[in-house]
Amino acid sequence: MTDTVTDHFDERELQVLKLLADDPVYTSFVLAEKLSLIRKTIALRLKSLKEKGLIERIGSDRKGYWNIK
Repeated sequence: MTDTVTDHFDERELQVLKLLADDPVYTSFVLAEKLSLIRKTIALRLKSLKEKGLIERIGSDRKGYWNIK
């Protein structure tokens, strides 16, 4: 990602995006474990990324995956 693109995200959002790029089937629980954060923090970051139009969830919460646009 370029500097101009990453200027619009905080550090946690970038960490979440990197993990989802590595494995788009990660759940919020797994993301929270990998980043040593609570699930509420991950949920807020995922919501922010969805509102910015960068990610979308395809399928169910359990069997789906994240699509990075």
